[in-house]
Amino acid sequence: MIDVSALSVSYDQIPILQGTSFSIKSGERVSIVGPGGSGKTTILKAICGLIPFEKGTAKVFDQNMETSSLSQRHLLMKRIGVAFQQGGLFDFMTVRENLEFAMLHMTEKTEAERSAMVEELLGAVKLIRTKEMFPYELSGGMQRRVGLARAMCTDPEIALFDEPTAGLDPVTSTIILNMIGQLGGAENRKTLVIATSNVEIAFRFARRLILINEGKVHADGDWVELLKNGDEWTKYFLSIRFKGLSKVYLAGLNLPPEFIETYGI
Repeated sequence: MIDVSALSVSYDQIPILQGTSFSIKSGERVSIVGPGGSGKTTILKAICGLIPFEKGTAKVFDQNMETSSLSQRHLLMKRIGVAFQQGGLFDFMTVRENLEFAMLHMTEKTEAERSAMVEELLGAVKLIRTKEMFPYELSGGMQRRVGLARAMCTDPEIALFDEPTAGLDPVTSTIILNMIGQLGGAENRKTLVIATSNVEIAFRFARRLILINEGKVHADGDWVELLKNGDEWTKYFLSIRFKGLSKVYLAGLNLPPEFIETYGI
């Protein structure tokens, strides 16, 4: 579904990605995690064909996003939903208009179908009452939830979420994660990818974790195995957030028993 191979990207001659490679299968749920500035957002932009590459490829549905024509890329993007860090909503449009705009330009849905989808998705993210409100009238968490609805309103095969819980409180973060899971859950078998700096969010979202450091894939695999058998930097980065926390809390995250005994109190 997604194949990134030896990808290198720079901004103003500053290397961001340096030979990044990984692949994601159809229906997979994956967390891309790493320190701030390690290249996570750039990876998502590359997958969407929004930035030029120096080397390597980013293929989606077996199509090279960089070398595809504008019309080909447009067709590919109809099959991809994206939720940006800050919501990415049009300030001059109401919540309803934001969702309908995406469907109008990315799907063949009728007016009645678009209206029904707005009701369904805003109901799913518990924001039906905001339908005629503007983004500036919403809190940050509410804007994120509308962004989720817009990312999913085109019924995409792939959905990408860039720091979906950044700056949100723990309760709202949990709501956001649950909603992503529900909107693209097991019945729909969508390919779901989040990019986050929050290790706990990464763990809770997916078992497969792609760890990015200094523009490269430092580790890729089941996060439980990485915690137990990864190299020293991997184990340090993935564990530092949890040291000294309650064993009961750590158990609730399904962390390995040996990890809980080592770090929990």
